[in-house]
Amino acid sequence: MKWLNQLLEGRTEQERLTLIAGAAVAVPLIIWLLLWQPLLAARDNAQTRLEQRRGSYVWMQQAATQLQAAHGNEPTGALSGSPQQQITGAAAALGVNVNRLEPQSAGRYSLWVASTDYTSAVRLVEALSVAGMTVYSVNMSLLDVPGNVSLRASVGGAG
Repeated sequence: MKWLNQLLEGRTEQERLTLIAGAAVAVPLIIWLLLWQPLLAARDNAQTRLEQRRGSYVWMQQAATQLQAAHGNEPTGALSGSPQQQITGAAAALGVNVNRLEPQSAGRYSLWVASTDYTSAVRLVEALSVAGMTVYSVNMSLLDVPGNVSLRASVGGAG
């Protein structure tokens, strides 16, 4: 309190009242700006992230239900022909539009699908695996349209 007396000493009554009123406004304002406001902003950001993750979780649950329901609907005929014919045949049977299919070394093929629904993408990979093809890598990216993905896979002939 000694510093407060030194600050107010030699001031007129009006200056003292102005300084005290300014301090009474400044201290809560500083507390609000430096402590409370950042906490509120962090809480809002966390709430937004939580809602986004809940939405993703609901979508995944729905996709899992669709996959379980569609599990018995794989193409019944065995895939035949060359590995390239097997890939295109499985994709056609599932209604998946293959944008690019490139042969790689050692009997591998790189497969690109720009856009398809998640269930069809998983069913395509499963059909190729069931047909005896080796699935080396699969990369799916969620697109802007809910439930749609892009697919990139590396598969090989029956081995």
